[in-house]
Amino acid sequence: MGHFASERGVSTVVDVTLALLLISASVLILGTYLATVPDEQARSATDHDSTVTAASHGDIDGLSATRTTEVLSTSTVTVTYSLEDVREQDTFSEPVIINEQTYTRTDHGSALGLLADAAVTNHRIDGEPVLAYGEEYEDAVDWAIRQALLGTDREFYIVAEWEPYDGAGINGTATAGERPPPTADVSSTTTMVSSGFSAVDADELEKNWLAADDWWDDWIDDVADDHPEIDDSSDVPRLKGTDNKSYAAAGTVIGDEIVDGLFPPKSSQYALEDQGIRRALKVYHYQSMVETIGDFSFRSAETHRPLARSNARAEAANHKVLVGQDGGYDVTDADALAAWIAADIPRAFAEEFDAIDDHYDDDERDEQKAETVADAVAIEDVTITIQIWDE
Repeated sequence: MGHFASERGVSTVVDVTLALLLISASVLILGTYLATVPDEQARSATDHDSTVTAASHGDIDGLSATRTTEVLSTSTVTVTYSLEDVREQDTFSEPVIINEQTYTRTDHGSALGLLADAAVTNHRIDGEPVLAYGEEYEDAVDWAIRQALLGTDREFYIVAEWEPYDGAGINGTATAGERPPPTADVSSTTTMVSSGFSAVDADELEKNWLAADDWWDDWIDDVADDHPEIDDSSDVPRLKGTDNKSYAAAGTVIGDEIVDGLFPPKSSQYALEDQGIRRALKVYHYQSMVETIGDFSFRSAETHRPLARSNARAEAANHKVLVGQDGGYDVTDADALAAWIAADIPRAFAEEFDAIDDHYDDDERDEQKAETVADAVAIEDVTITIQIWDE
């Protein structure tokens, strides 16, 4: 599977005739393969490490969805797509030199890997999409998967979900196929595919949560060293409840990995130094991300660090997405991802936290909450569910 799809760009709906020519030969025979090969042979022909759980109902073969999962995980598809929709966005500045190929991209990968990419590309914050072209990329991958499964006598519906933690207000979803009718006899499997992000360090999250007072004091002291106008005796504004410092600590640890996953520092640096469409797309993503979270922007990407090409600093840009504009309260800045996650955590875990408050006190209570959040975080995974049923 390739990197996160916004690194490559994503598309308008693919022209059917062109896309048919681009689907690799291996994909074109998948339908026949799925329809004829025994389950045991399909499993032995793949080397798929994902954990797959199957469920069957009624007379349908309980392994049919499992077999489909295995084949789609190891087969390669090729899709061609466009980025044209980005040209309509206020936060996008088109490069000076363009041609008919500027907004066209070709992507390769396993069918499920690309659908996982589409789910991450579709990332939303409080339901608002960050990127203009996520749904178009999803449509292209959906069409490629439909072509891959031509020749089978079964209908299918595949859902890929990226959710950094249970109930997160930042998430992404992509689908392929059609929803089964209520009366369908469905066989289903669930598997995990890599999101391309690094896992959050659970030990670090729990440690910072439990030492939140010290963590906050160290954090705000460091900020005040660089920005004397910051009151280093400040509590965490905009966060309610006695756990607000713990929420801020956890939001920073989780948000740090999300930002580096969406904006890999090395490739983002190369893109920001580019003079063409790669730079324009990267700047657009940065700008759209911070404006979806809150109100601040990077000001002019042409004249101000860290997005200006002559002074490009991807790591500095990532820092701003995580903790806000310099000179603010940093992690407490309502416009920054860390603070946004900090405010989202008590909402997402409200039921679990209420139960913990009812049964535990003091240090044990804090330990239970920290462990609950740490156990629920899985930004490195995209959950894919495949449903198969008879026509």
